[in-house]
Amino acid sequence: MSELTFEKTCIGVIMAQIGCYVPCKSARLTPIDRIMSRLGANDNIFAAQSTFFVELSETKKILADATPRSLVILDELGRGTSSYDGVAVAQSVLHHIATHIGCVGYFATHYHSLAVEFSTHSEIRPCRMQIDVDNNIRDITFLYKLEEGVAEGSFGMVHMIFIQALVVAIC
Repeated sequence: MSELTFEKTCIGVIMAQIGCYVPCKSARLTPIDRIMSRLGANDNIFAAQSTFFVELSETKKILADATPRSLVILDELGRGTSSYDGVAVAQSVLHHIATHIGCVGYFATHYHSLAVEFSTHSEIRPCRMQIDVDNNIRDITFLYKLEEGVAEGSFGMVHMIFIQALVVAIC
């Protein structure tokens, strides 16, 4: 679910920066010097690299190369290890990106404690994917729209933490 939102954002940024029509009502865009992402879980077992090793290697590259003009997208960071280690990795990376790098981006996580911990950070705005829940028939409709706030439950989807400097409007 979140990957679809991330892909739309990246495509919108690229289209706008090369002067193409962007299919939305309006858009204010910060010039982006690079798009860097860390999505999905994969490993490289033949090279003796676990999912966690690959995740940390990719994240290290992003942290080393991102600038305040970069668009950084991190999805489910810390899922390649235990919950305690994962939340520690996710917390430290989110803190470093928001406090020291200052780039724009998305940071999607299933660690609800991060949304609470960073709720007062000046560079982070908690957002969630909008859903319509019909409790009578126990049905969930995913609306594919980003809205402000923290998700009350996971419903099989991630909590979105939206780094505030991103000014791309996805319509």
